[in-house]
Amino acid sequence: MFTLVRWLGGAESLAWALQIFLIILIAVLLSLMWRSRICFELKAAGLATGALLATPYLFLYDLVVLAVPMAFLLRVGGQGGFLPGEMPALGIACLLIISFMVVKVPVGLAAILVVALIIVRRVLVLHRSRPELRHDSNRKSALV
Repeated sequence: MFTLVRWLGGAESLAWALQIFLIILIAVLLSLMWRSRICFELKAAGLATGALLATPYLFLYDLVVLAVPMAFLLRVGGQGGFLPGEMPALGIACLLIISFMVVKVPVGLAAILVVALIIVRRVLVLHRSRPELRHDSNRKSALV
């Protein structure tokens, strides 16, 4: 987010403010995911994607980490079936990563956002279709 705002000509203070907001949002969403009964693969995919989104600067070699959530998404899709549009979206993310060195726009962020949206969509579909995946407030925390 930071790099995108700066690339678009935004002030450094605005870029940092939006980056910090994004980091807080990611932390809240990941904590909700990890406290839920969603499968480990989606939790791990969310964590790896969230780590990439939280980083203010991304380079081509950082995008190797995106293979982790993509692999977990492929595993989940292979076990329970892919949702409509998931495979083309993963393909688009791959094309964006490949084009990273050629184009002069922050396509790495776009690739990460595509993967993040696939994860969010998958979690929302599971949440709606399987009530047992909803957060159980009566369940004891592992930290207690």
